[in-house]
Amino acid sequence: MNYIIGQILGLCSTVCTIILPFFRKKWQILALNIAVNALLTLNFLLIGQFGSAAFLCLVAVGQSIVSIVHNVKKTKVTTPETILFFILYVGFGFFGIVTAPGFVMELNRTNLLELLPIIGALMLMISVFAQDEQTTRKWLLANALIWTVYTAIVGSTAFFTDLVAAISTASALYKYRKEAE
Repeated sequence: MNYIIGQILGLCSTVCTIILPFFRKKWQILALNIAVNALLTLNFLLIGQFGSAAFLCLVAVGQSIVSIVHNVKKTKVTTPETILFFILYVGFGFFGIVTAPGFVMELNRTNLLELLPIIGALMLMISVFAQDEQTTRKWLLANALIWTVYTAIVGSTAFFTDLVAAISTASALYKYRKEAE
């Protein structure tokens, strides 16, 4: 039953992802990003994927909250905050790797696979802390492509979320290209 609920939550994140990049305001993108990452955290945990992905989605929720505060106050993200989230993403990512079922202290396919969420999370970090919406969308696209590969390999319905995120974000990049110039 948990598996089915997890997959349903993964599909719910897909719906949120369809509209996320089309919001004009940065805080709106970030607010929906919180919902998407919360749903994905539950998806990964409920389908039994206790690797780095679930931990990284939690960090993404926290980072989006910090970024919304900066966006509302019209302040820039500080260097210590950027360093902190970099450490959190890498640290929680590697924590997820070593706690993943089947982890062994050598390079293998599972361990290398768990590096993809870390790379995607760092791209998300850049997108969330970017100053303008188009730059945010470019990094969200790169993030979505990395996660599409990961979720396809682990067999999560979040694959649809990430595929839709890539298509939707590319569409939004195209739609708002004139405003960025």
